[in-house]
Amino acid sequence: MSIPGLDQERLAQTLALFHDVWEGADPADVGWADATVARGNFRTWAKITSHVYALSKRGRDVRVDLRLIEQACARLGLYP
Repeated sequence: MSIPGLDQERLAQTLALFHDVWEGADPADVGWADATVARGNFRTWAKITSHVYALSKRGRDVRVDLRLIEQACARLGLYP
């Protein structure tokens, strides 16, 4: 039996509950990271969140966008 994953909107909402760094993130950007890197794995999302948080603290009022998410995912190493 497999459990269906969350759609992009629900995933973005869930991540915002997990950590406020995700508040206001575009669901499409979150969906890209899930489809490309995390693949529904919450442990991977925790790692991505840690990197997004660290990168977002480098500047003032940094918005979590696809570019920042890509940078965070790149810190995890190669991904297909």
